[in-house]
Amino acid sequence: MPDTTSELFHGLKSWESGRKLLNQEETVSTCSQVLLELLEKAGLSAPEWMTAADVSKSYGYQILRGERVPGRDILLRTALALGLSLKETQRLLAVGGCGALYPRVRRDAAVIFALNQKMSLLQAEELLSSLPERSLYAGEH
Repeated sequence: MPDTTSELFHGLKSWESGRKLLNQEETVSTCSQVLLELLEKAGLSAPEWMTAADVSKSYGYQILRGERVPGRDILLRTALALGLSLKETQRLLAVGGCGALYPRVRRDAAVIFALNQKMSLLQAEELLSSLPERSLYAGEH
């Protein structure tokens, strides 16, 4: 236990700088790296992922090579297609530079529910449609 305020302050500063280092190491992982790890863990090949998440082949390979960063809806379709946990999905969204799922947003709450219930992409789309909320395909050209 620190004896003085200055020792406590010094301990807090070193803890904070250590935390910043950890956060920097976490952000070193790119979206493509995390996605490749998740595909390996799920036992899916790149083409199987592209089919399951309904991503075009050319765009999918650009994502995997790190040339393109997918949008939030593609990452959400990926999470559902791979059966990811909410924690894994939030990590994927973070490395993709997308906003986390937020339970107070109705559409996000529906996606969280779908993830927790291990729904398929099709089942999640049906849920969103029934609410009615925007499709996971709405943001595409």
